[in-house]
Amino acid sequence: MATEVQTQTGQCVTHGMVQATREIPKMGFPFIVYAFLRARAKRKPFLCPECGEAVEAD
Repeated sequence: MATEVQTQTGQCVTHGMVQATREIPKMGFPFIVYAFLRARAKRKPFLCPECGEAVEAD
């Protein structure tokens, strides 16, 4: 499944300021299924690239 990566600057408890990322699936067929998967993925937190923990957005 193809994905796009969203990035955001955030505060990691361990590593300080980082460029946090999360993966969002790209649209495909069937559209209803991918729309649901994208909506669910957008609710997930951004993760620290070093340790994989959720970060607080700035």
